[in-house]
Amino acid sequence: CTYCTQRIEEAKIDAKRRGEDRKALPDGAVVPACAQACPTHSISFGNINDPNSRVAKLKASIRNYEMLQELNTRPRTTY
Repeated sequence: CTYCTQRIEEAKIDAKRRGEDRKALPDGAVVPACAQACPTHSISFGNINDPNSRVAKLKASIRNYEMLQELNTRPRTTY
């Protein structure tokens, strides 16, 4: 959404000012508006390719599941 785009760009600009790689933002550098507004922290975003990121650990959890997994739909959103 527009809010997230602005937050991502702000984090990239801050990283560039610090002399860091703007494409390799650390885990938690950007918190989307919907995740910040959710008091239960039920919405998580991050890099699932980074095994140390919070979202990768949540996705690896035994409690993680995909809707209609038996149909091999492979959705990006999991619960």
